[in-house]
Amino acid sequence: MIKKRDIILALVLILLGIVCYGVIRLGQKKGSQVIIYEDQKEIGRYDLNTDTTKEIQTAKGMNILEIKNGMAYVTEADCPDQVCIRMGKISKTGENIVCLPHKLVIQVEGDVGQKAEYDNR
Repeated sequence: MIKKRDIILALVLILLGIVCYGVIRLGQKKGSQVIIYEDQKEIGRYDLNTDTTKEIQTAKGMNILEIKNGMAYVTEADCPDQVCIRMGKISKTGENIVCLPHKLVIQVEGDVGQKAEYDNR
């Protein structure tokens, strides 16, 4: 049987989760570049302020990265699950897009001299 204390505890935990999520999202800064890693090795670095489309060819397959209006996102991929496409647009430091079948990570970082507030790897 659900007690009043159980409901209060559940509501407090939900509220705490929402507050933590908000603090994390508000603390993120707008990134200046995306770095592309294949199997943990950097294979590319692109400015987020320059609109471009890049074909990323890896040993495991191909992804199309679109950078537009300060945001990066994958528009095409030949991987079977297409999770990298559904991850959406990224623009803040620490955000990333991952394509596991291709061992590909696309990560947003700040300026070269800017120190990260947390370890995002």
